[in-house]
Amino acid sequence: MVRSAFPFIAILLFANSSAVAQNSRGDHSAKSGSSGSAAGEFRFEVLSIKPVQRNTQIGITAPTANGFTATTTLWQLITFAYGPPAPIFQEGRFTEVRNLPNWADFYAFDARVSQGDLKAWQNQGKNRDLLRSAIRTALKERFKLVFHEEPSQRPFYELVVGKRGARLKPANLDAVFPGSANLVKGYVDTGIGPRGLGGMDLHGATMEDLAELLSFLVNQFDGPVRDRTGLTGRYDFQVPRIVTPDENGGYTYSVSHLGLELKRGMENRPVLVIDHVEKPVPN
Repeated sequence: MVRSAFPFIAILLFANSSAVAQNSRGDHSAKSGSSGSAAGEFRFEVLSIKPVQRNTQIGITAPTANGFTATTTLWQLITFAYGPPAPIFQEGRFTEVRNLPNWADFYAFDARVSQGDLKAWQNQGKNRDLLRSAIRTALKERFKLVFHEEPSQRPFYELVVGKRGARLKPANLDAVFPGSANLVKGYVDTGIGPRGLGGMDLHGATMEDLAELLSFLVNQFDGPVRDRTGLTGRYDFQVPRIVTPDENGGYTYSVSHLGLELKRGMENRPVLVIDHVEKPVPN
């Protein structure tokens, strides 16, 4: 079982591929790229950054067809750009950032890419590598961010097949899934019980999808869940949620009825320590 003290809040945060190696100054080696940035980097052609009042629409979202628009925080920008791999709904919760300034406000980002970069931007894939790279460039150029990494051992979970094998029903991919036809991740979660508060009812989901959802349900900074099942199909299954009698009003989610197990381990996951950062000049 996995314990959670957090309700399911569907904030679409799209995380990413592996963390980018940094030296103690947070600099990258340079060769000229198509956008006039260093090799391996990408930059927006037009970028507006303005401080705003806090509102409910906070988070790193998917890139638009020709750029990026979001209301976000310095912490979210840093963890999205430099943090380790994290599923959607994570908000960078498995990346610790130290020395955040007390002025770490909320910012409205409105960015556009150049016409020459448009095709690559629109085909960057689910890891949003170009968006991550463009935000790294913005952090260095507009926020003057300099940081270093400190090694740290942090927990994570492996989703594996149990000794008696998986008990999963293959999905009929020709069937019409219940719920919304807008399949953001290629699956549907209709929930269990009134308003879907009794757990997950997944249709056409992969084990990677399940690992991502379970990652959101564990306690903050406790550790991500990673798919180690070796199963590559899509399945229909339920994962019930059970209220636990603790002071935090937490929940447990069991996958044992699916013939799966969650094994806890430790891994190297560095802490990001800010050495220098400045308020961006609004434009």
